[in-house]
Amino acid sequence: MEKTYRLEFNEKQQNFHLDNFTHKEGTHGWFTIFEHCTDIEFKVYEAFVNRIPNKKLTKEYLLKCAVEVKGFTNNLLEYGLLVGRS
Repeated sequence: MEKTYRLEFNEKQQNFHLDNFTHKEGTHGWFTIFEHCTDIEFKVYEAFVNRIPNKKLTKEYLLKCAVEVKGFTNNLLEYGLLVGRS
């Protein structure tokens, strides 16, 4: 089973962070996007976010993308399609 992380983002720093649950959630400007996220799920999410060039990523945009990518992923699963490493 692949390891899971808490996916966080800091708007000021414009950086993602895959936290291994060793830091307190929602501190120092970080907010949670996904409570549980694998490396592959993060790469799919990041690719989805970056499909449209943005000068600055916002909390609102990233959380909207999270809902959309989860829906897309659920649709893929319904069709029996899996995203993974080759």
